[in-house]
Amino acid sequence: MNATKFSIEINEMHWLFKEDINADLCAHGNVKVIIGDELIAGIKEDEDWTISATALFLLRTLERNHTKENQVGEHLIPCCGHFLVFTEDTKEVYVGGCPSGIDWEVIHENGCVKLRTESGKETLINFDFYKSEVLKFVDKVEHFYIESGEKTIPEDEFERNGYLEFWKEWKIKRSKWV
Repeated sequence: MNATKFSIEINEMHWLFKEDINADLCAHGNVKVIIGDELIAGIKEDEDWTISATALFLLRTLERNHTKENQVGEHLIPCCGHFLVFTEDTKEVYVGGCPSGIDWEVIHENGCVKLRTESGKETLINFDFYKSEVLKFVDKVEHFYIESGEKTIPEDEFERNGYLEFWKEWKIKRSKWV
């Protein structure tokens, strides 16, 4: 068991719709993730991920495990998020995208979090440290949204509901860790 470190940092954030950032609902960017002695993400400067979905998924991992059998999202760092769907049975937003992304497992154990990479290496860290890293990431993404100005809420009911439920879930989950 490797007990060294975990870090998740945003190298760069942007909107895909550069001509109308108010219509772009998903923040994208490049992230660097280190788990133990492995560089999980940030290997290439041109990697582009949907970091708004990443932030929501990481918030979910503060409350529960993320494993191959019980996922909080298809990948903790998804390539894309083409649509947001609120699912009544889970009371969460499903972020649908392509099958590409970066993943690792998050398992809660006795006040600690075990992070298991796709290579099978495990890193055990204190939950409070993990929570601090996750909340720093989440707050940076939210600040990016705030700085970018008000978003144009979709007129289509399906798209509008997905987007509004995304932020409702975000606010509820984030407020638990004030």
